[in-house]
Amino acid sequence: MSEEMGNVLTFSELRKKQKKEDKQEDLLELDDSFLLRASNYFQQKKDTEGESREYNNARRVLDKIISLREEKIVKKARLSSNTGIDTSDMNLLPEEQELFRDMKNSFNNHHSKIDRKVESTEKGLSKQEEKNEEEIKTEVSEEASEEVEEKDTEDEVENDDSKESKEGYTYVKIKSGVPEFMGTDLEAYGPFEAGEEIEVPDDNAEILINRGNAESLEG
Repeated sequence: MSEEMGNVLTFSELRKKQKKEDKQEDLLELDDSFLLRASNYFQQKKDTEGESREYNNARRVLDKIISLREEKIVKKARLSSNTGIDTSDMNLLPEEQELFRDMKNSFNNHHSKIDRKVESTEKGLSKQEEKNEEEIKTEVSEEASEEVEEKDTEDEVENDDSKESKEGYTYVKIKSGVPEFMGTDLEAYGPFEAGEEIEVPDDNAEILINRGNAESLEG
């Protein structure tokens, strides 16, 4: 049994692994027992304290680690589908092996469908189809001209003081200096100076606004 397997998982260790996973391109090497240790850690926190602040923060950190690894697995699966690279050194957890295989097979099937479609199109292309392609190009050109004419209208919309943020985030304008802080999405924000317009998680935006450090820019 490795030293890591014998140790009790801590919030500090989770945070360190999340930061490393976020910084490096390849999958972080984790012990095969990592998810089991995480499960034991969460169960302990539930049994002794209920769903405490540490428990909730730790779950968000673990979710972030898993999300980062899933994004890398998708990239690796796509690369493996194109090149057939060796997967032995990818640092996949046992639970991630099946996901990688499924993603690779999906990419292989997708590529096969594309190849068949392209080959079929090349063989069956007629003069009428070529004519249709020219008509499509003409329509695209006309649409491009219309887009240029509408540019002034779009610029007016973009210059509007109100902004629309993505779900779970709010645009605010800083009214007084704000030091660096960690958002509820576990990302670092700041420091900010008065006058800056930023997008932060909803909970953090509410805190800044209530403290008088910022004002909402949402329309």
